[in-house]
Amino acid sequence: MAADNTLGTLLGLLAQLEQTAYDFYRRLRDSHRSDRELSDILADIMADEVHHARAVQEITDSLPAYRLESPVPADLIRQLEETLTYVHSRGDKAFESGDDICTAIERMEALEFDLVLSFVGVSEIQFEFTRNYLQNQSVEHTNKIYRLQQCFD
Repeated sequence: MAADNTLGTLLGLLAQLEQTAYDFYRRLRDSHRSDRELSDILADIMADEVHHARAVQEITDSLPAYRLESPVPADLIRQLEETLTYVHSRGDKAFESGDDICTAIERMEALEFDLVLSFVGVSEIQFEFTRNYLQNQSVEHTNKIYRLQQCFD
């Protein structure tokens, strides 16, 4: 569990969630390599997760120490911790059925992308990639996730 409810802690947990999401989609792709369309969708989503991780790192690098020490709602920290625990504790069970896969995706994506997008208006972000990415990528990523979930419905 997190030691404190700071923005730095939130960003650290969010970075873990990005890696967890990437690993989840990689495992899912590895188990569905014979389905070319599904494999391609998952490869695109994995590329997005790499960009999300870069955005989180650039946000963290852009913010001064006093901002990283700013308090955030304890509920956000709790939600991140619970989502990470859920996905990690499910292990192979997360891939047993379409419902299990969709539940894991929904838990990760709803929290992950909403939190990353909440930084769109932060003036301290110094990296052009991150500013542009955050402003332009939400609809495209959401569409990919929707297409993926349709494969398991």
